[in-house]
Parts: sequence; structure tokens; C-alpha cells
Amino acid sequence: MGGLLYPKESSTLLGLAIQLHKELGCGFKEKVYQDAFEVLLQENDIPYEREKHIVMVYHGVQLKHDFFYDFLCYNKIGVELKACNEITGEFQSQLINYLHVGKQQLGLLLNFGAESLEYKWIPNKPDYKRNS
Repeated sequence: MGGLLYPKESSTLLGLAIQLHKELGCGFKEKVYQDAFEVLLQENDIPYEREKHIVMVYHGVQLKHDFFYDFLCYNKIGVELKACNEITGEFQSQLINYLHVGKQQLGLLLNFGAESLEYKWIPNKPDYKRNS
């Protein structure tokens, strides 16, 4: 499990995602899962920021277009929620880029759109190739 970097926090977040999927199942839009995940974070007193702004600087200039984590939990784990058929390389690349730019060490990609919850821990490794 990639969450070994922050074992207690990782276990808690994944547990909440599993609970959410068991309670709501699949079929809702992504925003519904985001709203429900936020409720669980609040109920469990987990520190988070929703739609955490990430600024990208290139050659010393802040770029006009920036990024947003769905959630930044514990000020160190970037969480992205999806509601689609499956986790794709595009979604993984998106989170890898967010981790690089935001300088977090661990990301959690969750997909509530499948019959079973899909998740992927993504560590921020300097040797990752950025695809987007």
C-alpha cells in the first residue's frame, strides 16, 4: 500500500472512502461524492482543505492556469475523487503533476464510479515522467 508513508492518516482516509462507497454505491456524479466525502472528513475531525489551490511557477513566473486538489488532507495527502468507469493513466498523471507542483509526498486517487471502490496510492517520486 502506497499509504505507508503516512500509515495512520492513509488508513483513515481509505476507510472513509470505503464507507462512502458502501453507503452510496456507484452512479452519482463526482460532486456528490466530493460533498459526501467532505461530510465524512468533518464528522471524523480530519483537517482538510477542499479545492486546494496549487500555483505553478515556470521560469520565476506564476502561470495563469493553475490546479486544484479535490482535497488536501492533513496538509500532506492530496486526494482526487472520480466517478467514472475506471482509473486511467490520465487521472494518475494529473495527480502526479499536482503532487510535484504542490510538493506533497503522497496522493490518493479514488474512483466511486465502478461497482467496487477503486483506489490508487501515488507517491511523489522524482523519477516519474510527467505526461501532461
